[in-house]
Amino acid sequence: MRGTIRGLTIAAGLLVSVAWPAARAEEIPRSALGSRTVGYTYEVTVTVPPGAKLAEVAVPIPREDDQTVLALDLTGPGSVSVRQLPGGDRMALWRVEGPGESVVVRQTGKVTRREVHADTGRADGAVIDPAVFAGAMAASPSVQITDEVRAIAQRETAGKDGVVARAHALYDWVYEHMNYDKSVPGWGLGDVPYCLRVGKGNCTDFHTLFIALARANGIPARWNVGFPLAYGDGPPQQGDPVPVAGYHCWAEFFAPGTGWVPVDISEARRHPELHDYFFGALSGNRILFSRLRDASLALGDGDRVRNYFIYPVARVDGVEMSDGVAWRFTYQDR
Repeated sequence: MRGTIRGLTIAAGLLVSVAWPAARAEEIPRSALGSRTVGYTYEVTVTVPPGAKLAEVAVPIPREDDQTVLALDLTGPGSVSVRQLPGGDRMALWRVEGPGESVVVRQTGKVTRREVHADTGRADGAVIDPAVFAGAMAASPSVQITDEVRAIAQRETAGKDGVVARAHALYDWVYEHMNYDKSVPGWGLGDVPYCLRVGKGNCTDFHTLFIALARANGIPARWNVGFPLAYGDGPPQQGDPVPVAGYHCWAEFFAPGTGWVPVDISEARRHPELHDYFFGALSGNRILFSRLRDASLALGDGDRVRNYFIYPVARVDGVEMSDGVAWRFTYQDR
């Protein structure tokens, strides 16, 4: 099948292909932080149990916030559709009847990601309306706002005037409290009590803690997740596609007069020379896929509320698979 959905080419056919670029010890130069245009492939292989009648595969599609999706192709057996999700996310959903032993689907695209600089000097003292930002100010299963979180938020922002100053104080506190360290079991869930107790984790832990502290202080804050691109890749079209082993996430807070202001505390922790940069700015070395948090994909009976959505979800005869789902994400500068 081939069709067009909202200006994007959708094809149905087949294919296959990951590893995260290692943290670089040397300092990151300013020239490596700019905008990027990349072609990418996101491929999923599902090993199907014998006798299955229907296989479904859901994969997120890049958003258009601070980036432009220049091309998008969805290939694989069966039928494929693009569905809207809560908060403006989109996903591709393949439905394959009589899937046989395996199903292979592929999303290929081309994205231009802009370097972001928020003008925090425009922030004003306008009152934030809780009704307008209800979803970005409330506690949730993932964003736990405990008495300890409230106490820290109040203590660290005492005497700070304005949303930006208060958010910066919380950014600095998380930066000092957390270490980018995945050695203690429990990391990667954004478990706020774990983050407070252990002080270690990955980007999910850093930014869930920041979001909880910001919301506890009356500052709207939200989650972003996608795939990272290595800093300062070589000339376009040179070499083999670069594999990416895992997602990357960051956060934003809302400042009246400015809008949404990005922060990437875990990346600042990994590259301390960028501590100031990553409050209010984002490098182009990422593709944003999703802001969904604590929501389901509306796949039907048995679908569950998810912490976040970046990796593929596969269901066979209405039952979500916990094993037998392999994915590969690669990119190449264009």
